[in-house]
Amino acid sequence: MGTKRLTALLLAAALAALALTGCAAQKKTEQEDDGAMTISPAQLSGEETALLELLNVGLDAQRIFDFQVEGAKSAWLRAYELVGNDWNCVVQGAVEAVDGTGRVALTFGKMAEGVRMAYSDGSGIYSREFTMEAGDISGIAFATSALTGPVPIELDREIPLVLQIGTSQGEFSTYSVDYFAMPRELAKHGYEHVYAITVTFSGSDMSASPPDGGASAPAEPTPAE
Repeated sequence: MGTKRLTALLLAAALAALALTGCAAQKKTEQEDDGAMTISPAQLSGEETALLELLNVGLDAQRIFDFQVEGAKSAWLRAYELVGNDWNCVVQGAVEAVDGTGRVALTFGKMAEGVRMAYSDGSGIYSREFTMEAGDISGIAFATSALTGPVPIELDREIPLVLQIGTSQGEFSTYSVDYFAMPRELAKHGYEHVYAITVTFSGSDMSASPPDGGASAPAEPTPAE
Protein backbone atom coordinates (compact mmCIF):
# COMPACT_ATOMS: atom_id res chain seq x y z
CA MET A 1 0.00 0.00 0.00
CA GLY A 2 1.51 3.37 -1.08
CA THR A 3 2.36 6.09 1.41
CA LYS A 4 -0.30 8.47 0.06
CA ARG A 5 -2.99 5.81 0.25
CA LEU A 6 -1.94 4.73 3.75
CA THR A 7 -1.95 8.35 4.94
CA ALA A 8 -5.45 8.85 3.56
CA LEU A 9 -6.70 5.77 5.38
CA LEU A 10 -5.09 6.86 8.64
CA LEU A 11 -6.62 10.32 8.36
CA ALA A 12 -9.95 8.74 7.58
CA ALA A 13 -9.53 6.54 10.63
CA ALA A 14 -9.18 9.64 12.80
CA LEU A 15 -12.29 11.10 11.23
CA ALA A 16 -14.22 7.86 11.63
CA ALA A 17 -13.34 7.77 15.33
CA LEU A 18 -14.92 11.20 15.72
CA ALA A 19 -17.89 10.36 13.51
CA LEU A 20 -18.52 7.03 15.18
CA THR A 21 -18.37 8.29 18.74
CA GLY A 22 -19.87 11.72 18.10
CA CYS A 23 -23.36 10.97 16.75
CA ALA A 24 -25.48 14.06 17.06
CA ALA A 25 -27.54 14.00 20.25
CA GLN A 26 -30.66 15.21 18.50
CA LYS A 27 -30.44 12.45 15.88
CA LYS A 28 -29.86 9.82 18.56
CA THR A 29 -32.86 11.00 20.54
CA GLU A 30 -35.05 10.92 17.44
CA GLN A 31 -33.97 7.36 16.65
CA GLU A 32 -34.57 6.15 20.19
CA ASP A 33 -37.97 7.83 20.33
CA ASP A 34 -38.94 6.22 17.03
CA GLY A 35 -37.95 2.77 18.33
CA ALA A 36 -37.55 1.26 14.86
CA MET A 37 -34.63 -1.08 14.18
CA THR A 38 -33.11 0.41 11.03
CA ILE A 39 -29.83 1.23 9.32
CA SER A 40 -29.55 4.17 6.94
CA PRO A 41 -27.00 6.55 5.41
CA ALA A 42 -25.74 8.98 8.05
CA GLN A 43 -26.40 12.69 7.86
CA LEU A 44 -23.03 14.18 8.74
CA SER A 45 -22.94 17.16 11.04
CA GLY A 46 -21.29 20.38 9.94
CA GLU A 47 -18.35 19.60 12.20
CA GLU A 48 -17.83 16.19 10.64
CA THR A 49 -18.06 17.55 7.09
CA ALA A 50 -15.63 20.35 7.92
CA LEU A 51 -13.14 17.87 9.35
CA LEU A 52 -13.35 15.79 6.19
CA GLU A 53 -12.53 18.86 4.14
CA LEU A 54 -9.72 19.87 6.51
CA LEU A 55 -8.09 16.44 6.24
CA ASN A 56 -8.62 16.46 2.47
CA VAL A 57 -10.43 13.13 2.67
CA GLY A 58 -13.10 13.21 -0.02
CA LEU A 59 -16.71 12.67 0.96
CA ASP A 60 -16.94 10.13 -1.86
CA ALA A 61 -14.44 7.95 0.04
CA GLN A 62 -16.65 7.82 3.14
CA ARG A 63 -19.75 5.67 3.50
CA ILE A 64 -21.18 6.13 6.98
CA PHE A 65 -24.39 4.53 8.23
CA ASP A 66 -26.41 5.13 11.38
CA PHE A 67 -28.27 2.27 13.00
CA GLN A 68 -30.53 1.48 15.92
CA VAL A 69 -30.80 -2.12 17.11
CA GLU A 70 -32.24 -4.09 20.00
CA GLY A 71 -31.60 -7.69 21.02
CA ALA A 72 -28.33 -8.06 19.09
CA LYS A 73 -25.45 -9.75 20.89
CA SER A 74 -22.94 -9.45 18.06
CA ALA A 75 -22.44 -7.59 14.80
CA TRP A 76 -20.58 -9.00 11.78
CA LEU A 77 -18.89 -6.96 9.05
CA ARG A 78 -17.98 -8.89 5.91
CA ALA A 79 -16.21 -8.11 2.63
CA TYR A 80 -16.93 -10.29 -0.38
CA GLU A 81 -15.54 -10.91 -3.84
CA LEU A 82 -17.67 -12.43 -6.59
CA VAL A 83 -16.02 -15.65 -7.77
CA GLY A 84 -17.84 -17.42 -10.56
CA ASN A 85 -21.53 -17.25 -9.76
CA ASP A 86 -21.20 -16.95 -5.97
CA TRP A 87 -19.89 -14.63 -3.30
CA ASN A 88 -16.67 -15.57 -1.54
CA CYS A 89 -16.24 -14.01 1.91
CA VAL A 90 -12.68 -12.62 1.96
CA VAL A 91 -12.69 -10.78 5.29
CA GLN A 92 -15.05 -10.83 8.25
CA GLY A 93 -14.94 -9.51 11.77
CA ALA A 94 -17.29 -9.84 14.72
CA VAL A 95 -17.82 -7.41 17.56
CA GLU A 96 -19.95 -7.49 20.68
CA ALA A 97 -23.13 -5.49 20.13
CA VAL A 98 -25.29 -3.64 22.64
CA ASP A 99 -28.78 -2.19 22.35
CA GLY A 100 -29.06 1.36 21.12
CA THR A 101 -27.68 3.49 18.35
CA GLY A 102 -24.34 3.33 16.56
CA ARG A 103 -22.52 3.74 13.28
CA VAL A 104 -20.77 1.71 10.63
CA ALA A 105 -18.12 3.63 8.66
CA LEU A 106 -16.43 2.41 5.47
CA THR A 107 -13.44 4.21 3.97
CA PHE A 108 -12.20 3.32 0.48
CA GLY A 109 -11.80 4.51 -3.06
CA LYS A 110 -10.98 1.39 -5.03
CA MET A 111 -11.28 -1.63 -2.76
CA ALA A 112 -8.23 -3.09 -4.48
CA GLU A 113 -6.21 -0.21 -2.99
CA GLY A 114 -7.34 -0.50 0.61
CA VAL A 115 -10.47 -0.55 2.74
CA ARG A 116 -11.15 0.44 6.31
CA MET A 117 -14.34 -0.72 7.96
CA ALA A 118 -15.31 0.41 11.44
CA TYR A 119 -18.19 -0.23 13.82
CA SER A 120 -19.21 1.61 16.95
CA ASP A 121 -22.00 1.44 19.50
CA GLY A 122 -22.29 2.16 23.19
CA SER A 123 -19.64 -0.43 24.06
CA GLY A 124 -16.79 0.98 21.95
CA ILE A 125 -15.20 0.87 18.50
CA TYR A 126 -13.98 -1.95 16.25
CA SER A 127 -12.01 -1.30 13.07
CA ARG A 128 -10.10 -3.28 10.50
CA GLU A 129 -8.08 -2.42 7.39
CA PHE A 130 -7.50 -4.74 4.45
CA THR A 131 -6.96 -4.85 0.69
CA MET A 132 -8.97 -6.84 -1.82
CA GLU A 133 -6.50 -8.71 -4.00
CA ALA A 134 -6.92 -7.71 -7.64
CA GLY A 135 -3.51 -7.79 -9.31
CA ASP A 136 -2.83 -5.10 -11.92
CA ILE A 137 -5.79 -2.73 -12.01
CA SER A 138 -4.42 -0.28 -14.57
CA GLY A 139 -7.08 0.29 -17.18
CA ILE A 140 -9.79 -0.85 -14.76
CA ALA A 141 -12.66 1.56 -14.03
CA PHE A 142 -14.50 1.23 -10.70
CA ALA A 143 -18.03 2.26 -9.79
CA THR A 144 -19.59 2.02 -6.33
CA SER A 145 -23.20 1.83 -5.19
CA ALA A 146 -24.22 2.25 -1.55
CA LEU A 147 -27.30 1.90 0.60
CA THR A 148 -29.45 4.93 -0.19
CA GLY A 149 -32.22 4.86 2.38
CA PRO A 150 -33.43 3.31 5.64
CA VAL A 151 -33.53 -0.50 5.74
CA PRO A 152 -35.23 -2.47 8.52
CA ILE A 153 -32.87 -4.57 10.64
CA GLU A 154 -33.83 -8.17 11.26
CA LEU A 155 -31.55 -10.16 13.54
CA ASP A 156 -29.31 -12.60 11.63
CA ARG A 157 -30.27 -11.12 8.25
CA GLU A 158 -27.35 -9.85 6.18
CA ILE A 159 -27.65 -6.27 4.94
CA PRO A 160 -25.52 -5.14 1.96
CA LEU A 161 -24.03 -1.69 2.48
CA VAL A 162 -21.90 -1.17 -0.63
CA LEU A 163 -21.34 -2.86 -3.99
CA GLN A 164 -18.34 -2.08 -6.21
CA ILE A 165 -17.72 -3.15 -9.81
CA GLY A 166 -14.35 -2.94 -11.55
CA THR A 167 -14.02 -3.62 -15.27
CA SER A 168 -12.05 -2.77 -18.39
CA GLN A 169 -15.23 -2.77 -20.46
CA GLY A 170 -15.85 0.53 -22.20
CA GLU A 171 -19.41 0.71 -20.94
CA PHE A 172 -20.97 -0.92 -17.92
CA SER A 173 -23.93 -0.50 -15.62
CA THR A 174 -24.07 0.26 -11.94
CA TYR A 175 -26.28 -1.80 -9.69
CA SER A 176 -28.06 -1.08 -6.43
CA VAL A 177 -26.89 -2.95 -3.34
CA ASP A 178 -30.00 -5.12 -3.67
CA TYR A 179 -28.13 -7.02 -6.37
CA PHE A 180 -26.04 -8.57 -3.61
CA ALA A 181 -28.87 -11.12 -3.45
CA MET A 182 -28.46 -11.83 -7.18
CA PRO A 183 -24.81 -12.83 -7.71
CA ARG A 184 -25.61 -14.78 -10.87
CA GLU A 185 -27.10 -11.67 -12.44
CA LEU A 186 -23.86 -9.79 -11.73
CA ALA A 187 -21.68 -12.67 -12.89
CA LYS A 188 -23.23 -12.94 -16.33
CA HIS A 189 -21.79 -9.58 -17.37
CA GLY A 190 -18.19 -10.74 -17.09
CA TYR A 191 -16.86 -7.92 -14.92
CA GLU A 192 -13.31 -8.54 -13.74
CA HIS A 193 -13.94 -7.45 -10.14
CA VAL A 194 -17.15 -7.31 -8.11
CA TYR A 195 -16.96 -6.60 -4.38
CA ALA A 196 -19.48 -6.07 -1.58
CA ILE A 197 -19.47 -5.19 2.13
CA THR A 198 -22.30 -6.20 4.44
CA VAL A 199 -23.34 -6.02 8.08
CA THR A 200 -25.30 -8.58 10.07
CA PHE A 201 -26.72 -8.01 13.54
CA SER A 202 -27.00 -11.38 15.28
CA GLY A 203 -28.99 -12.58 18.25
CA SER A 204 -26.09 -14.92 19.09
CA ASP A 205 -22.85 -13.91 20.73
CA MET A 206 -19.46 -14.01 19.02
CA SER A 207 -18.59 -17.49 20.28
CA ALA A 208 -21.47 -19.04 18.31
CA SER A 209 -21.27 -20.07 14.67
CA PRO A 210 -21.42 -17.02 12.40
CA PRO A 211 -24.84 -16.23 10.96
CA ASP A 212 -25.41 -17.41 7.39
CA GLY A 213 -23.30 -15.66 4.80
CA GLY A 214 -19.72 -15.78 6.03
CA ALA A 215 -18.82 -19.40 6.63
CA SER A 216 -16.18 -19.35 3.89
CA ALA A 217 -13.86 -16.98 5.78
CA PRO A 218 -12.44 -17.34 9.29
CA ALA A 219 -13.95 -14.93 11.76
CA GLU A 220 -11.95 -12.40 13.72
CA PRO A 221 -13.98 -11.96 16.91
CA THR A 222 -12.86 -8.73 18.52
CA PRO A 223 -14.36 -7.10 21.60
CA ALA A 224 -15.06 -3.43 21.09
CA GLU A 225 -12.45 -1.18 22.63
